[in-house]
Amino acid sequence: MRYYGKRSMSSVLKKTLDVLLIVGVIATILIFKSVILGKVSEEISMSKKVLITVLLAVGICCVFLIVFNLIKVLNSLVNSNPFVVSNVIILKRVSMQCFAIAFCYIINFIFNSNLKEFQFIYVDNKGVHTDMEFIIFIFAGCFIYILSKVFQQAIDYKDENDFTV
Repeated sequence: MRYYGKRSMSSVLKKTLDVLLIVGVIATILIFKSVILGKVSEEISMSKKVLITVLLAVGICCVFLIVFNLIKVLNSLVNSNPFVVSNVIILKRVSMQCFAIAFCYIINFIFNSNLKEFQFIYVDNKGVHTDMEFIIFIFAGCFIYILSKVFQQAIDYKDENDFTV
């Protein structure tokens, strides 16, 4: 299977992200409805409810922005032109959005958790859980930032090659 161009893995991934955007909008509505109007929200103080709502809003906005930006990168792959400056800028934005999500996790953990209950990984009757989600986003942000630098270097080589006769 081809990785870029029409009828490629990139075009399939782009269509998948389009569907995920629709699912994400529905999930976002349901999440905010449960946070603001749900039974659990009655037990939470107003200040914590505001903090949770703000952190959710920032985190969810970042996730949507990441998906929109990845769709732009995939469009350049479908058009067989991935090494452009706009992709470098997009990848840098995505890395910053990953860091913002990690920051939201850390703030939530500090203000809405009991640090004594922190567990790296644990298993209960609902499955496997971890309190280390923020590390995933920190590593993803670092990796994507490095990838933006790789794209920039590829653009530099491409430009240098284009100017060579």
